[in-house]
Amino acid sequence: MLLLIGIVLTLIWTVWQEVPRLWKQKKNKELWILALVTLFISVLGTVKSLGINLPNPLDMLSAILGPYSRAVYSLLQ
Repeated sequence: MLLLIGIVLTLIWTVWQEVPRLWKQKKNKELWILALVTLFISVLGTVKSLGINLPNPLDMLSAILGPYSRAVYSLLQ
């Protein structure tokens, strides 16, 4: 629960510090990127703090690219 509170406080602090500056300078792309990255990190942090196991993205990548690397390796031998 303490981790969840820390995530929320960090999110609030980041929005409080960065959004007004970006809004005044009319940097809409940077504002959208900040919003998306902050949302993504907040969701991942919340899920991890609740103890939910997330799959490793490298496992999926190796399952997709594994046959190609084995084919190239067999051609080079």
